[in-house]
Amino acid sequence: MKYIRFFVFSAITLLVVVTGVTLLLPSHVRVSRAANLYAGADSVLNEVSDLSKWKNWYPGFDSLELKDAETREGKVVKATVKNIQLQVTVATDTLVTVLMKKGEQPVSNNWKLIRYANSDSLTVQNYMDFDFKWYPWERFSGLLLDRSYGRVMEEGLKRLKERTQ
Repeated sequence: MKYIRFFVFSAITLLVVVTGVTLLLPSHVRVSRAANLYAGADSVLNEVSDLSKWKNWYPGFDSLELKDAETREGKVVKATVKNIQLQVTVATDTLVTVLMKKGEQPVSNNWKLIRYANSDSLTVQNYMDFDFKWYPWERFSGLLLDRSYGRVMEEGLKRLKERTQ
């Protein structure tokens, strides 16, 4: 009985300590990559704001099929891919935001165009915003996001650059 009580007390203490440590981790994580392009802003925004064109440059989308697609002004702005709901929520001349939802927590995937005066190039910044609850496994997973999503974002920007130049 003495050992069982010790084990239960130790398990509860460990759980409280792990939860306390994870509360010190951020609940909001942003993964960001950028690339310089020598293309017109319109060509970049057309590729990003039309979900049907993602198969040409977004890694992993080349063999996927868009389901339940909704079009607006000739562009696919809402679709489902492998149980992930995609929706273009913002499409301006400098920013495109696609909300990606699978489960409860949506992920905001953004492409921002930064223009430079007296220059023929522009910078495309791709960043993803993740929000986590207080759960320890969610907060710890935030530490690994840059490594896992960063490579995909870099490859996507590379393909986008090749496609728009």
